[in-house]
Amino acid sequence: MNRQFELTHRGRALAVRVRPIDDAWELWLYENGRELALADVLSIDDATLARRNGSADPVADAVSRIRLRLDAGEIRLPS
Repeated sequence: MNRQFELTHRGRALAVRVRPIDDAWELWLYENGRELALADVLSIDDATLARRNGSADPVADAVSRIRLRLDAGEIRLPS
């Protein structure tokens, strides 16, 4: 899966990139092509269950949660 989501946080242009691992997808925060932080891990089983429960795009939902966590200060970014 080669997906990327653009977002802005406190004036910084960031990207969330999806990286496949064994039975999940890691969602990494990037800035200017530089890896900043692992923001979330979404298991394929959880994504499948979310789809069955009506989610149109579980990965996009995870990115929305990452945005909220950034705004709340739960995810810290290097300067």
